[in-house]
Amino acid sequence: MSSERTINGYTAADKNEYEAFLRDTKRINAIKNRFDLKNYSNVSKVYSAICNGSVKFESKIGFDFEDEITASYERMSKKQKTKDTSRKKPRSRDDEEFPDDDDNFHSNYLNYSKKVEDSDENVDKELVEYYIEKQRRSKSIIKFAVIASCFAVLTGSVIMIVLKARSDIASNSVSDELEQSMKDNAFVFTTIKQPEVNNKVNLDTYTVPDILNDYQDMYDKNNDLIGWIKIDDTNINYPVVQCEDNEYYLSHNFKGKNDANGCIFVDMNCHVYPRSKNLILYGHHMKSGKMFANLEKYDSYDFFVNHRTFKFDTIYEYGEYEVIFVFRDYVHASDDTEFKYYEFVDVNSETEFNSYMEELKNKSIYNSNVSVSMDDELLTLSTCDYMQADGRFVVMAKKIR
Repeated sequence: MSSERTINGYTAADKNEYEAFLRDTKRINAIKNRFDLKNYSNVSKVYSAICNGSVKFESKIGFDFEDEITASYERMSKKQKTKDTSRKKPRSRDDEEFPDDDDNFHSNYLNYSKKVEDSDENVDKELVEYYIEKQRRSKSIIKFAVIASCFAVLTGSVIMIVLKARSDIASNSVSDELEQSMKDNAFVFTTIKQPEVNNKVNLDTYTVPDILNDYQDMYDKNNDLIGWIKIDDTNINYPVVQCEDNEYYLSHNFKGKNDANGCIFVDMNCHVYPRSKNLILYGHHMKSGKMFANLEKYDSYDFFVNHRTFKFDTIYEYGEYEVIFVFRDYVHASDDTEFKYYEFVDVNSETEFNSYMEELKNKSIYNSNVSVSMDDELLTLSTCDYMQADGRFVVMAKKIR
């Protein structure tokens, strides 16, 4: 950042903020030149002018100056406890510039946060929130005798202002949050070409089972529901969904609302019924620990030993699975001939299946000594791994009942 955008130790992020720094610095200098701020009367005038909106700032330089005035006012007011604050003083030229009429103070202050937001198109909304937050926390408002009788109304009004400001900022930042989530956790499976396997299913030849009673109500709320996964001693205890693409549930929750956490979902190329040989479940590795972040606990041998089994139900049947492989991998180039676990949905022969199992055994962190056959139903859990570019942390299990 260029030093040309630095004023008194404050560095501006852009041109607009730098211009706000200049305007606030000019206001502060004018106040300091006009008033002796070592004098209680002058500090009180400036403090009142800030509170009633006669003087307003739009940057961190100005907000920090407000803090200094507030601290000075509180300190000096303690020494003025015996002074008759109700005595009317002759109005001076200073009073005309910084009106502190008690009758107007309360209504002026209530509108102040809105005035700050609307005052200048260059004002950064983050700075508006910064100011509102500081005003909400300010003990000086409570101590100010003029508004003591109206404190309850003022508090309610300030809370409404804060909530509105936060709501506006939150709604404006939804796309940014989702974009950041996609950068940190993005899966790139929508363009992956699946292997030449005859996995197309004619549902007309099958009778789909009834949905389990435990999941009927949830299914009625969202027909994309496909099951539920739960791993003990982790945050993983979520519904599992599936739709026609692998993108929607990266950024939407079970209720269909925008959510950076997304959902746990089954790869679009898998079939839950009749079942594909391998069901692949994806979930974000959220820094908060949500979704599939706790899969990485399997990187610990003790956790692996003590959590060899977990639950995964489809909406048609209950299931328990035993972990057979734990490994790290990455998203390979499309022309890379190396085995790609995320393309393993079905196989054409037992020879092909055994070849896949050998590949996965070689990748695995642990030797589970669990036998796997062509008759087994497999489940793959996949999330991002930040130890390498486009990394994935993967747990594979087989159904045991």
